[in-house]
Amino acid sequence: MREDPGVGAEYRFVDVWQVPLPIERAYDVLGDPLGYPEWWPEAFPEAEGDPGPPKPGNRVDVVSRGFLPYRLRWTLTCVAVERPTRIEAEMTGDFIGTSTWTLTEVDGGTRAVLDFRPAVTKPLVRHLTPLLRPLFRANHRWAIRRGEQAVRRLA
Repeated sequence: MREDPGVGAEYRFVDVWQVPLPIERAYDVLGDPLGYPEWWPEAFPEAEGDPGPPKPGNRVDVVSRGFLPYRLRWTLTCVAVERPTRIEAEMTGDFIGTSTWTLTEVDGGTRAVLDFRPAVTKPLVRHLTPLLRPLFRANHRWAIRRGEQAVRRLA
């Protein structure tokens, strides 16, 4: 994972997962945030919105969390897809920014890269970012680790 320190409450995380699923199946799983609470409940306890495969205009309202004692409420709106290799979304709410999954078929499954570029708007988190950025990065890593572990169990 890399993070661009940026300024203020802006972050950039690039996370790479090795998903032991064929690329089409990995695309279906990662491209369906409504399903995240089923297999990634530690980080996504709630999600509701448009069902179906990713397509521009689909919106899903999510509640996300890490190990820190707060929850973030935000909307993920799909803006572009290239099945089965790319899903781009915009975020609004407690996070604003972009999120892109890029998938590549590899031996043993799929390499999934998440380019996550949130700016935090939740006042408490935004104001504490200059002081607590390392803790917030650790919170992100905690959630991402659990997601990768969980998606591997789907194989």
